[in-house]
Amino acid sequence: MAGFYFLVFSGTQEGRASSNAVRLSAPETFKSAPEIKLPQPSSRLLTECETQAKQIQQRISIPTNVLVRAPYILIGDYETKTLEALHRKAIQPTEYALNVSYFDSQPDRPITIIALSSQERYQQVAYDLDQRKTGSYYGYFKSDEMRIVLNLTTGGGTLGHELTHALAQIDYPDMPEWFDEGLASLHEQCEFSEAGNQLVGISNWRAQILLSALDRNQLPDLKSLVQQIRINTDREALTYAYARYFCLYLQQQRLLSPFYRKLRTNREIDETGQRTLEQLLNVHDLSEVDADFQQWLSGFRVKPNQ
Repeated sequence: MAGFYFLVFSGTQEGRASSNAVRLSAPETFKSAPEIKLPQPSSRLLTECETQAKQIQQRISIPTNVLVRAPYILIGDYETKTLEALHRKAIQPTEYALNVSYFDSQPDRPITIIALSSQERYQQVAYDLDQRKTGSYYGYFKSDEMRIVLNLTTGGGTLGHELTHALAQIDYPDMPEWFDEGLASLHEQCEFSEAGNQLVGISNWRAQILLSALDRNQLPDLKSLVQQIRINTDREALTYAYARYFCLYLQQQRLLSPFYRKLRTNREIDETGQRTLEQLLNVHDLSEVDADFQQWLSGFRVKPNQ
């Protein structure tokens, strides 16, 4: 049985940072989080993290604590020991697993993760830092500042999604947007492999968006997904779902990691990833994959009485 790390929350009521607590516990299949040994950060990076942490905290209007574990800066309205647990039991294992499957470049700049204990506080900090109205979103990644802001009480999925964006920005900054969002969305619901060194995406609520489009004959072909340079905001929910499930389709064929690495190598000659996909899937045109993908997708239909 594969292991999944759950974030279990308590004490998320309004109050001072020191009065909130989060308990992060490993599943029964693991007695503790996998032992992770990552390279030691340089003194330059550590200094940059410490300086940036002070600057960001000064811009936040609610009480927060700070923990620097370079390259990460953790800021939140949680106790410091909770931020430490978040780093050790969630961030480190996730980074390690993503590196095993995809990323080769180690972070060379600070990555800030701001974790809040309620939607109200999340919205306040998003406005403090970015004058941003978050709407129904539970987190976001600001790539030009390498900063994640999220409502941690919604679970670990948002953290997995946004952390994938941040690490991909370092390893493959010109990654096609459809693939960037698909890979990040894949990790919003996933589990660790038996060995604890890889993340395995599993099905989630986005399947119903795709199945609904398929039933209405409104699901575009795969070529349309891959060829778009920028995601169409008018069909954002459908595109995110499509990209996520195509990544899951590739993962189940053990082609997702090879696709990422080969596309990164081919990026100057394959801007969208279409040519690399056709090579890996051994087809002359992506249209040859549509029927198989749709049949595979139909397997996620909710069965009666479930």
